[in-house]
Amino acid sequence: MKKLVFPLALLLLTACANKGQNSKEAPKAETAADTLKKEEPKQFYAQMEFPDGIIYDFGNYYEREVKTHDFVVRNPGKEPLIISNVETGCSCITATAAKKPILEGQTDVIHVSYDGNGFTEGFWGKHIRVHANIEEHYIDLVLQGSYYKNK
Repeated sequence: MKKLVFPLALLLLTACANKGQNSKEAPKAETAADTLKKEEPKQFYAQMEFPDGIIYDFGNYYEREVKTHDFVVRNPGKEPLIISNVETGCSCITATAAKKPILEGQTDVIHVSYDGNGFTEGFWGKHIRVHANIEEHYIDLVLQGSYYKNK
């Protein structure tokens, strides 16, 4: 009898343990709506494009000439584009951007001027960094040209 009780008790304990594990419900499959509820809200960024390009070449020019150019900036996105800062890497360049937001589909300009008088003759290139509320945080514009002293 003792030989029967022990295996029978062991069998009952195992069955009860398995029953407890099997009684748990299978996890529900998440729907797309559930997943969206769990995700943190995403940051929405504006978009910035330069229809005429990000490189401008002044070509050849001579002493006592100050060169200027307007980079056209367009907002093709749905969020207002806010240019927060325009950095130049040289005191020979000045750059000004609009202080007001550029709305969807609208354009504005970044006005730049270059005064390289007295600098070394030959080809040069300079960068302008435009900071805005875009995903990349900034875009670099390039000015270039060839400076020569008057003969």
